[in-house]
Amino acid sequence: MKTKIHVRKRIFCLALALICAFSAMLMPQASAKTLEEMNAEYEQIEKDIQENQEKLDEVQEDIRTNEQKLDKLNSQIDKINDQLDILNDSIDILNGDIDSLQYDITVTTNDINEITIQKEEIQEQISHTQSLMDETEDMLLARIRENYMTGGSGSTVEILLMSDDISSFFARKELVTRVSENDAALVAELSDKIVTLNSLQAELDQKKADLEVKETELNTQMGDLTAKQDDLQSSKDAQQSKKNDVTKKQNEVKYLLEDLDKDSDAYKAAIARKEKERAALEAEIEEAIKKGGSEEGDVPDEEIKNDGKMLWPVPGSTRLTATYPSYSDGSAHWGIDIVRTDVTTKGSPFRAAQGGKVILAKNDGNWNYGFGNYCIIDHGDGKHTLYAHAQRLKVSEGDIVEKGEEIGLIGDTGNTTGPHLHFEVRIKRSDGSVDRVNPLNYVSKP
Repeated sequence: MKTKIHVRKRIFCLALALICAFSAMLMPQASAKTLEEMNAEYEQIEKDIQENQEKLDEVQEDIRTNEQKLDKLNSQIDKINDQLDILNDSIDILNGDIDSLQYDITVTTNDINEITIQKEEIQEQISHTQSLMDETEDMLLARIRENYMTGGSGSTVEILLMSDDISSFFARKELVTRVSENDAALVAELSDKIVTLNSLQAELDQKKADLEVKETELNTQMGDLTAKQDDLQSSKDAQQSKKNDVTKKQNEVKYLLEDLDKDSDAYKAAIARKEKERAALEAEIEEAIKKGGSEEGDVPDEEIKNDGKMLWPVPGSTRLTATYPSYSDGSAHWGIDIVRTDVTTKGSPFRAAQGGKVILAKNDGNWNYGFGNYCIIDHGDGKHTLYAHAQRLKVSEGDIVEKGEEIGLIGDTGNTTGPHLHFEVRIKRSDGSVDRVNPLNYVSKP
């Protein structure tokens, strides 16, 4: 019996492995669909759903139709986001290749410049050596001419007659011999040095020529990569309308959830999806704070002008529509939602609660896990403020802002039921952990 069971297990495992392998083979074909094909497929599904809704009269059938529509909406959102991820990954890869190629070009250019400097130094040495050799030759020629004009030949007899005694004779003889030998050696040495320098210069000329060819090839490659990068960036920019479409579909999902049976599998699956999305948002925020934010105990930089007391982020008359740590229905809410009561909320400005540095800014008008346009400011000492759902941000990552500076306009981007500013305070502890704290402990409504 054990043998049969063992055999069955082996057969089952083999079958499972084959299924996995077959699925893996099919995956590239599925991902090969273009966005236009995906949109056409989605439009057909939408048309089918609308036709079915016209025919369905019973409430239960309406719910089932909504569940189908919810499934298709989520599927399309995933497809568009996947495509954007592929584009972003492709651009990242190209940027890496371009950075590497730019490094090679910089190194090659520096090598060429260094060789040019070496060539100039060698040319100076050649000129200096040639001048020495010319001077030595002129000196020898002058000595020969002078000797000729005086009728002397420097013979042994002449040297003997010019000497007072035998000692001076040998001394004069040795001096003449040494001068002649030294002059000849110097000319030979200088001549050899010029030959060596000319040879070195020729090698440098060849090396420089080779590097210039390499530089030309690298610049050509850079041109090709830059063209590809531009094409990908254009494709990414063209996705903006698709990103806006994702936001619309997310809002449709939000409204569909209100009509779903809270005990249905579809509703539970949608809530689980939202929790997963929320977890992704939290991961993005925590990564930004952990990577670029200050820790508790860090002294704020002088440039951010932190005076230690936060300002209410929305000027004018305001009220709170939701507070920390939960909504009225009991679901988690880690900030406060602020609306204007004296003027129209949408388009009203909001300001930095304290001086600081912007460490994260999303200003593309997209869903962004439900926060829409949002930013995070690091104020030093581990304190960070977050501003979400903006109609538009007026700051970018890396900006230094002052306390009270207008940093954006209140909007309803992302997951909202109406225009408001979602405001949070988060603390990065000395152990690197990040806590979400009650903003009302740091700001007071005027």
